Amino acid sequence: MTIYTIPSHVPFIPTLAAGLWRQAAQDPFQLSRMLVLLPNRRATRHLRDEFLRVTGGKAALLPRLMPLGDVDETELYFADPALELDIPPAIPSLRRHMLLTQLIATKDPELPLAQASQLATALAGLLDQVQTEGGDFSQLPHLVPAGDLAQHWQEVLRFLEIITHAWPEILAKEGGLDPAQRRNLVLQAQAAAWLASLPDHPIIAAGSTGSIPAVADLLTAIANLPQGQVILPGLDQALDATAWDAISDTHPQFNVKKWLEKAGVERAHVGVYSADLHDGNAISACAGMTPVSPRVRLLNETMRPAEVTEAWRSLDLAQVPATAFDGLQLIEAETQQEEAETIALRLRAVLEQPDQTAMLVTPDRALAIRVRSALQRWGIDVNDTAGTPLSDLPVGSFLRDVLRAASPAAGAIDYLALLKHPLAAAGLDPLRCRQWARQIEMKVWRGVRVADGLRVAARLLREQGDDLTYLAQWADQLQQCFAEICQGWRQPLALEIRIRQHIALAEALAAWDSKSGAEILWRGEAGESAALWLNDWQQAASGFAPLTGDDYLQLFQELARAVPVRPEAGQHPRLGIYGLLEARLLQADFVILAGLNEGSWPPLPPVDPWLSRPMKHQFNLALPERRIGLAAHDFVQLASAPHVMLTRARRVGTAPSVPSRFVLQLQAVAKAMGYALALQPATDWVGLARQLDQPPPALIAPSAPPEPVPPLAARPASLSVTEIGLLLRNPYAIYARHVLLLERLDEIDADVSAAERGTIIHAALERFLTQYKETWPDNALEQLLAIGQEIFAPFADRPQVQAFWWPRFVSIARWFIATESQRRRDGIACLQVEMSVRHHDKAHGFTLRGRADRVDRLPDGGLLVIDYKTGAVPTDKEIADGLEPQLPLLAMLLEQAGHGKATALEYWQLMGGETGGTIDPVKGDIAQLTQATAARLHDLLNFYADPASAYRAVPNPALQPRYDDYAHLARLAEWGRTGGDA
Repeated sequence: MTIYTIPSHVPFIPTLAAGLWRQAAQDPFQLSRMLVLLPNRRATRHLRDEFLRVTGGKAALLPRLMPLGDVDETELYFADPALELDIPPAIPSLRRHMLLTQLIATKDPELPLAQASQLATALAGLLDQVQTEGGDFSQLPHLVPAGDLAQHWQEVLRFLEIITHAWPEILAKEGGLDPAQRRNLVLQAQAAAWLASLPDHPIIAAGSTGSIPAVADLLTAIANLPQGQVILPGLDQALDATAWDAISDTHPQFNVKKWLEKAGVERAHVGVYSADLHDGNAISACAGMTPVSPRVRLLNETMRPAEVTEAWRSLDLAQVPATAFDGLQLIEAETQQEEAETIALRLRAVLEQPDQTAMLVTPDRALAIRVRSALQRWGIDVNDTAGTPLSDLPVGSFLRDVLRAASPAAGAIDYLALLKHPLAAAGLDPLRCRQWARQIEMKVWRGVRVADGLRVAARLLREQGDDLTYLAQWADQLQQCFAEICQGWRQPLALEIRIRQHIALAEALAAWDSKSGAEILWRGEAGESAALWLNDWQQAASGFAPLTGDDYLQLFQELARAVPVRPEAGQHPRLGIYGLLEARLLQADFVILAGLNEGSWPPLPPVDPWLSRPMKHQFNLALPERRIGLAAHDFVQLASAPHVMLTRARRVGTAPSVPSRFVLQLQAVAKAMGYALALQPATDWVGLARQLDQPPPALIAPSAPPEPVPPLAARPASLSVTEIGLLLRNPYAIYARHVLLLERLDEIDADVSAAERGTIIHAALERFLTQYKETWPDNALEQLLAIGQEIFAPFADRPQVQAFWWPRFVSIARWFIATESQRRRDGIACLQVEMSVRHHDKAHGFTLRGRADRVDRLPDGGLLVIDYKTGAVPTDKEIADGLEPQLPLLAMLLEQAGHGKATALEYWQLMGGETGGTIDPVKGDIAQLTQATAARLHDLLNFYADPASAYRAVPNPALQPRYDDYAHLARLAEWGRTGGDA
């Protein structure tokens, strides 16, 4: 047998390329006769590129490079073109997913389609896992003794009949095999063919650990060929025999050890592969020719099995000197964002060194995205080899937004999300499309949500005048675009039809006035990927059960998240971001291993909805610990590079994190050797990263409270009685509203607010009292409730209104009718409903206006001013201090207008509930209160008649208004907490 290993600290791909070139005696024709098998397609691409360097850029016929497919590898196909195999093709993964989803949905019709799709993914994983390990599904019922079958396991068994009974029949009809099953058959056939007829050319299997049984058998067959070679990655040849025997699934050497035992090869008989190994075509074993580097020795000690870690107490410092830590550093950031910014800064620093390369390796996809985003501040676009989900790219989000807007439940937010999307044009220039969408937003879609948004929008736009006709016509055109898909939204339609309608609608909404939607949508790498995927999905959808629009939307969103879009070429020649799988066998001048927390590296065991851990063990399936061993092997291989930065975040989200066991073990070994501080970086990269976004102290000084001093001509010449109270509490709000003319925008598709509830109740009482001001009906309660039903009718589709507000209104109505009936019997007459009054102060050129909810005539001839409140009622102190001057000012205006003198003021609190309402009369002498309020108003007008008087923001924080629409504009949250003069 010819078996070698390339040590962890030696670059695998360059060493392999140099060795093969020398083995071929630098003869391009001899090189082309070789067949080189590598773990995955990425490794084959890097080896191909490395040959360009090894051959000095000269023309050469490269070896045949083929991927074997390793654990977790998505490319599970291998076949020698010279081998004629009578093996059915593998069923396309998307077709398999759709068939499994259909089977699950049929098995449980009440299951949401998105959840059925998720279970189909898990079921496909179980199929691959069992077939990879050579398991037999017929043994599933025997995993648990019949008497011990729990109800849950019985249900699982019944569910798994999908793959034990239904799935084989479907595969037979499809004329295909599961990918893992076909890979096993191809590898077995290839191994048998090579052993039956010995190849006349070199066959080299490099970089694989034989973690897949069929791959392990093929490696054994290659090792036994006269011209066969197996080159293992990072075999630990220095580990003592006791520790070697204690290796378990979680150890990085587990898969290599398992294969060596299966092949019957002693570890001592494995040679060390190097470029100097070959002399022409002669190959000689040379075990131990390369000494173990201090770094590799350190990492191997770090991974020592737990049963023999007592050896750490007697570590030989000569074998693991302090130089083992040279170029190795550990960075611990506070948050994931800080970790990402630190990594980005370190990668940026690498680019300062000519020709230096760097790669970030992390299994944490969220962290990789953060780093890629952080690099954008320097205009650096890095290739993330794991790709970006289609759903996260513009074309994917546009396709999703198209469906959401097509739903009958769509509202203004759904339409605006679509029409403001960068890919939306809807028959216009994209810029004009967004401009028109904003105009419709301001004219129609801000405020309480209305049903059938596009149709109602067109009608409301026409009602606002001819100058908005063009917007109304555009809304009609949009409605016509959605017509076909909307009409059949709730009807079951074939999936192929749904996909066709979806594509047609998306192209119509992406079309410019000068370009077709297809030209816009399907361009670029993301557009091409989306088009290919939709085409594949349409082909895979054959026979799928009809589904509604809502089901199609759920299924699309679920599937689009699983479609990776990878750039055809890397954006940056010297930087790269890799997952663990993509980084295997790769190298760079500087390596960053990030996200080193438990649950990330190593990853948490995946949730298996089918088999428990003991069941997997009994079924001869790989246990979750196997993934830990693979992650450990990746860690050792990558951390053996000369310059390595290890990073982690102390907090993930809002919770503290646990360091990766690899980090803890490394720190334990360093401490045992007396190198506790060896992992600390010489440069405070975290501190430098923090400074990137830390402005100079002069720029972060808190702002002072705003004190605008507008000219007298710009100051408001008219205010309402309610605004006088606001002027006392927060003058800046008056300035913003009347001088800057800023008004708070209504929310889009807003729920009915408490303020609107008050408006509804006010409107119902106003209409009732206007109709029955002088007469009183016998069925007063029925009449008021009938009026209320008319006013509540526009909100019939709002469950919270019908469930909470209407019962409260009924309670208010009962109380109001009882109270009003008694008052009329007591001789109190309703004089006026919603009475408007105003007074012009010539001395100040100021007009005060007010509107009383109602004014009653008391039996003694005095006036009673009433204000309805559906919220809180002002306190007696606030009224007495003049902070709530609304009713006293109304009394003053009524008297100045000649309506009479108010002798009583009341707040009617209409809250519903058991009591329905309460009456809170204003206490004290009303005449004196009115005079005092008038005097305060005169002083207030005098103050703001001075050109030097400022409209300060919240002069007294204790009197801050309950609701302030301008607090953000006044930056109240900034200076309000500084303790400064407010």
